[in-house]
Amino acid sequence: MTKLVSLSTIAAAMLVSSAATPVTPSGLYRVWVSGHGTDSAGCGGPTSPCRTLQYAHDNIVLANGEIDILDPAGYGAVTIGKALSIVNDGVGTAGVQQANAALAGITINAGASDAIYLRGLNIDGLGTGEYGILSISGGSLAATNCVVRHFQFGIIIAPTSGATVFSLSNTNVSDNAGAGILVYPTGSGSTKGTIIGGDVGRNGENGIEVHGNAAAGTASFVSVSDANVSNNGSTGVLAMADATLGITRTTATGNDLGLVVGSPATVYTYGDNRISGNASANVVGNLTSVSGN
Repeated sequence: MTKLVSLSTIAAAMLVSSAATPVTPSGLYRVWVSGHGTDSAGCGGPTSPCRTLQYAHDNIVLANGEIDILDPAGYGAVTIGKALSIVNDGVGTAGVQQANAALAGITINAGASDAIYLRGLNIDGLGTGEYGILSISGGSLAATNCVVRHFQFGIIIAPTSGATVFSLSNTNVSDNAGAGILVYPTGSGSTKGTIIGGDVGRNGENGIEVHGNAAAGTASFVSVSDANVSNNGSTGVLAMADATLGITRTTATGNDLGLVVGSPATVYTYGDNRISGNASANVVGNLTSVSGN
């Protein structure tokens, strides 16, 4: 099992994120950022873009708006406190770097019904950053075509209240010191989501680790499909207490353990995974075989 993030650590992250989420912005639903932009009043148009994601978030873009990347550059870490899309539609590397050992590249501390969408971001911890994406609260998170590398923990879905729905699609989460993707609701939080495609490999501990919220008596429901979860230091896929996991067309090889079903947890398999070549064992625990549509 991964070295779980302590509640005090998450609480500290919440305080930092709350302090970093200011004021009511001036009012655009679509805002552009550029490596040639300037963070100043009135920025945000395609010919006068802002420079950083955080400035655009805090001062320009409205809730339910979108920040678009104009060109390759580093755009800084960002704390998201409202419904928002951040989109790189293929212009090149849109970098989000975080080298602070206590902070995240992207922190999501949004409202209970807020939807967050991330596309085409390269999120890098430079070997010292704590979290790539830390989702503490929000209605939904969708991340597609992103890269999360070189953090202590790659992506953590850890709502402390409310129900968070997440989708990670074609997102590579690799070369992190601890877990790649950790689903760990606390307090009264609950989660359900999908992990589709992507490389979740070469992490120091577990590739994908899913927990339910035993204290609140709520299960986590997660589907993993078409993923490569290989060459992690501990387990490829781990389902812990009160987690329900479905896994299909997924490869787990070169880990210490391929797939582990904790207790009480349930893992459904369609029998089309490739779990072999793991050092200590390929499957630990009981799988539930299903067939269907």
